[in-house]
Amino acid sequence: MAKRIMISGALGGPVLGYGGNTWAFLQYILGFRRLGFETYYVEHLSPNDCIDEDWQPVPLAASANARYFRSLMDRFGLNGSMALLEWGGVGHIGLTHTEVEKLAPDIDLLVNLSGHFHLKSVLSKVRRRLYLDLDPGYTQIWQEQYGVDMNLPGHDVYVTVGLQLGKPACPLPTCGIQWKSTLPPVVLSEWTTATPPGVAYSTIADWRGFGPVEWDGVWYGQKADEFLRVIDLPRWVSVPLEICLLIGPDEPDRVTLEAHGWRLVSPRLHVATPDSYRDYIFGARGEFTCVKHAYAAGCTGWFSDRSACYLAAGRPVIVQDTGIGPYVPTGAGLLTFTDIDSAAAALDRVERDYALHAAAAVAFAREHLDSDRVLSRLLHLAGV
Repeated sequence: MAKRIMISGALGGPVLGYGGNTWAFLQYILGFRRLGFETYYVEHLSPNDCIDEDWQPVPLAASANARYFRSLMDRFGLNGSMALLEWGGVGHIGLTHTEVEKLAPDIDLLVNLSGHFHLKSVLSKVRRRLYLDLDPGYTQIWQEQYGVDMNLPGHDVYVTVGLQLGKPACPLPTCGIQWKSTLPPVVLSEWTTATPPGVAYSTIADWRGFGPVEWDGVWYGQKADEFLRVIDLPRWVSVPLEICLLIGPDEPDRVTLEAHGWRLVSPRLHVATPDSYRDYIFGARGEFTCVKHAYAAGCTGWFSDRSACYLAAGRPVIVQDTGIGPYVPTGAGLLTFTDIDSAAAALDRVERDYALHAAAAVAFAREHLDSDRVLSRLLHLAGV
C-alpha cells in the first residue's frame, strides 16, 4: 500500500493575482504524487479571510477563495484529496472536517508549509510532522522578537529553504532549533517549454510585502528598499526590465520606477492563475530580481521558489545574493549580484552568451530542483 502524505499551506488565502503563491504549494502536491504517494492537501481558513472579487467579506461558500480552490481541484485532478476547512466552523470545500480527521491516523507524514496548519485534532494523530520554513529569518524573528505564534512546537523535523540559516555567517535567530535545509522542488514536466524566450527580464513581486523587522539592534527593511538601491539599472543595460508588481495605486514609488525605465504590469492581469503565472514566466527572457532585505543582509541562503520556476523553464536568473554560493553553483544560468555594478555585469554576461546560460538554467534545475530528487531527500530527512 502506498504511503500517505498530507500537505498544508495557503492555497485558499490570497487568491486574487497570486498564481505564484499557488505554485509554491502545488509543487509539493504534484511532486509527491509523482513519487507514487497517496497525497492529500488540507488547509483551514478564518471566516475573516473569505472575500469576493471586490475584496468584500462574504461566507466561505460564496467566496472567491472557494471558487479558486475548486478550480485548482478540477484543473489538477485533485478532487477527493483536498480540503479547505472553515476555522471554528463546519464549512468546507472538498473533504470535510470529519473526513480529514479520519484520514489523520493513516498519514505517514504531514508537511506543514510555513506552519500554516494548526488543527491539533489532526496534527496529534498523524505519524510524523515536518515543519518547512519558507521565510527564513522572518519566521524566527517574528517568533523570537515579536512573540508571533509561528506554530513551531510539536513537529518532529524542522527544514528551511534558508541554506545558511543557523550557520556562522547568518546572524539571525534559530529559535533554538537545528534547522535542516532544502531547495524548493519543481515538477519539471510542468515547466518544460518550447516557447521562445521573450525580450524582457522580469520578476513577480509584492512591493511592500513584509513590514520591517528588528533583530539584535539591526533593522531589516523591505524588498522595495532593495529595488530602490538599483533604481537606475534600466539605464545601464541593453535589455528591458519588467516587474509584475503588486503595488498600491497611490504608491509614489510606482511613478519613480517608471520614470527610471522599469516596466510595470499587473499581477491580477498577468499571473492570476497557475497557468497564467507559468505563461508569464515562459514569456520572459530571464529573471532579474532583488530580494527582501533580511534574506540578503541576514545572509540566510534563501532560495526562491519563483526563481526555481524560471530556471526550470530555461530562463536564466540574476538574483540578489543571499549567501547561496557555498551550497549551489552560480555563474552560469544562475547568477548573483550585490549592487548595481554587479547587477549590470551579470545581465551583460548572460546576454553575451544567452544560449549557454539558458541551457545552464535547465541543467541546474534538473540537477538541484527536480521534485523527484528534492522530495526524496525531504522524506529521508523526515525519516519516512
